[in-house]
Amino acid sequence: MILSLVKIVVMLTLLSVISKVTFLGWHEINYSDSSLVEFLKAVIWGVRFDLTVSLLLTGLSLLLLTPFAYFKRVYQGLFHTWLLVCGAWIIFSTMGDTIYLSQANRHVTVDLHLGKGMEFELLSTVATQFSGLIILALAMLAVFGLLLRKYPLKITFSQRWYQSVSIAMATIVAVVVAVRGGFSDKPQTPMYAYKIGDINQARIAWSAPYAITYYSLVGEDKSGHRWTPEQSSQQMAELKAKINSKPKTRVNRLKQHDVVLVLLESWTAYDMQSYGADVNATPNFDALRDKSLSTEAFYSNGFRTVEGVFATMCSQPNPVGGSVAGTRLESMPYRCLPQLLKERGWETSFVQGSGEGMVGAFAQSLGFSDSYGKFDYLDKGQDQNYWGYMDDGIYDFALDKLASASDAPQFVAINTGTTHDSYLPHESDYVFGDETDEQTRRSVLHHADQSLGRFVERLKAQATRPTLLVLVADHTMVGAKNDLRHVSIPFLIHGINMDIPTGTLPFAASHKDVAPTVVDLLGGQVGWFSGQSLLAKNYEEGADFTVNNQFYWLANNKMIRINAENGQKEACYRVGSDTVSLEPFDCSESKRTKAMYEKGLNYLLYSQQRLFDGSTARY
Repeated sequence: MILSLVKIVVMLTLLSVISKVTFLGWHEINYSDSSLVEFLKAVIWGVRFDLTVSLLLTGLSLLLLTPFAYFKRVYQGLFHTWLLVCGAWIIFSTMGDTIYLSQANRHVTVDLHLGKGMEFELLSTVATQFSGLIILALAMLAVFGLLLRKYPLKITFSQRWYQSVSIAMATIVAVVVAVRGGFSDKPQTPMYAYKIGDINQARIAWSAPYAITYYSLVGEDKSGHRWTPEQSSQQMAELKAKINSKPKTRVNRLKQHDVVLVLLESWTAYDMQSYGADVNATPNFDALRDKSLSTEAFYSNGFRTVEGVFATMCSQPNPVGGSVAGTRLESMPYRCLPQLLKERGWETSFVQGSGEGMVGAFAQSLGFSDSYGKFDYLDKGQDQNYWGYMDDGIYDFALDKLASASDAPQFVAINTGTTHDSYLPHESDYVFGDETDEQTRRSVLHHADQSLGRFVERLKAQATRPTLLVLVADHTMVGAKNDLRHVSIPFLIHGINMDIPTGTLPFAASHKDVAPTVVDLLGGQVGWFSGQSLLAKNYEEGADFTVNNQFYWLANNKMIRINAENGQKEACYRVGSDTVSLEPFDCSESKRTKAMYEKGLNYLLYSQQRLFDGSTARY
């Protein structure tokens, strides 16, 4: 019996390791500069997690299939099927997690719960954009199935019943100890991968089958993870004096203007000529940017739509390496832009082309009265992709809502959909080609830009009151090795029937600065926002984003990487004139670098404490 159990554990562990080497190897080749030695070291270190999930699956087979052991032929068939299912789980969870890593720069953790109601759209996107990895996963499963058929495995039992019971009990104890990570007081979470001591190696050591199983069991309300240390009351008072010593709020006499905020799904500035690209993929946006308020560079505070929505609407950071949506943080009290405007007479609506899902519900939790998705649309023959309506249909729906609105001022947020997919209606629409990912992405972006141009012209034609048009991407759809392409996004604010300051401001900003700037243009000021108005006379540059437990702070064409867990300065870079290229430099080079590091660290500690204790309204 012991030998049969060991064979199953070893087989599943080997499959886990092979799957990790295969799929994460693909990721490291395409998105990272990890050396072969570092990769192999991390794989070996992470075997403990592969062994854990293998013991867990073996223990489940013992509990679930033992009642059928008397029926030998049925038992063998059930065991073969069970092991094939386990193999499929290991292979496809590893593949799916790797795809997510390539898109969001992190593994699946709390994000597991963000796809509820969008399963078909997610699978369709994976099938169309990562078909090669799916074929590889199917081939691996086929080989695994053939090996099971040639060398069938099952748990054999000892002739003496008490021996079998003793071994079974010992196996269950071993499973429990493995899942707990020994005899510590806390169960072993997937985050234990970071105990390897290197963020890049932790990415490789990670076990997707274990992590996805773990976060499925703990539930979405418990899976938010905090990296930063707890701050005492005295520490918070000291930080507040440095970060926001005299907050001012003036919101009682806001100008009753319409606000239309378009979240440009997955747009990346790297593909846009006005941000230095060598292709003209977005002529309409670029032309409008010349007549609008913008910044030299703009960086995303997140990698998923819900993260961009939160940072944009609430001017607060997401938890380091994660999201507010889908966790216990979602129920905390927030004072966000839609709620602020709604309380002062605005009608607030969130419009998207896919099903409402997590994004629509989350938007309403931040203050939007109405949330509209594809099931609210009247079918007028508009083009759709796997996610739902493409941009022309979404814009038409939003414009109709604006045209039929009451006399109250409107705040409408629109999450576009064309760039959520790689599909275009006609082959001729792929103006940059579709042979490579970059060609396809730019072709789809160009198609979305054409829709944007039509939308802006129609909005200008039908707008009867002063209107602020805000265009900003929610996140990008590219990965990056050694630059900022994955967080560099487009941004502008344009005035319709009203004059606003225009020009490209000579600094970098991020999502958290959008809401303060909108309120400023409406004649107000909010003291609890963590961002600043771009028009403030004392604006202090400070854009930020996070990847896993790393916090990045950008200012004055420099970037500092800070370990969020211990606050240590890990690396420093100069940002190139193209706003995405990076050049490392010695962090001890100047006093300015030290001051910049301290400012970034203070913001990190203060804002994360406010977020996790639910006091962002007292920022």
